[in-house]
Amino acid sequence: MLHEKIQSTIGLIDDVVDNRQKENDNANTAKRNSAFFDSFARLTPSITSFILAKQNFSFSLQPNTAAGLHDLMNYSKSTFDNAKAVNPSPFKQKTDAFIETITKEWETFYKANNSELINGLNIIVLVHPTPTVVRSCITAFNKCEKWPLTQESIDSYKEARQKADDLLKEMKFDDEIRDFLIKVRDRKATLTDITPSILEWIQSENIADKVSLSIRNIT
Repeated sequence: MLHEKIQSTIGLIDDVVDNRQKENDNANTAKRNSAFFDSFARLTPSITSFILAKQNFSFSLQPNTAAGLHDLMNYSKSTFDNAKAVNPSPFKQKTDAFIETITKEWETFYKANNSELINGLNIIVLVHPTPTVVRSCITAFNKCEKWPLTQESIDSYKEARQKADDLLKEMKFDDEIRDFLIKVRDRKATLTDITPSILEWIQSENIADKVSLSIRNIT
């Protein structure tokens, strides 16, 4: 009788130990899954943005960055398939590195493809009869440069791009006028920069009241 009670007690103790182990395992699994989903939630906007950038701007990743994204996707697929995250710390580190890298690559790509246009807008805004229209285009371009992208920012970019192209065609001027306006923008223009052809252009565009000069103390 005593032997049976001892065996029963041992069995209960074993059950308690097993239950505690299962509880610990479940808690650790939940903790790992939570860490994975935190990283995945931060990664998702960059993945969505990459798809949008590729579709709308023919944006592509550098080989190492593309390989990093492939690894992240493989780990994510395996985690979802198994319904359990395994060692999510490296996934977090790779996610952080990928987001930082793709952000820089997008900024470099975007500036290379739009800097000339934006510079042109920054020049003509000085003399355009409705500068608010020009500024709205510049704002849309600046917004689209920021990562991650949204469909809204892309739609605004496309609309601004069409307006900007029309504005630049409308405000035709040669290199001399462009250089003069750059000096005006940078507050480096002097009387010697107003050549006869520049003066003629100012008068033809009826913007004499928009051009102002100041005297700088050079001593």
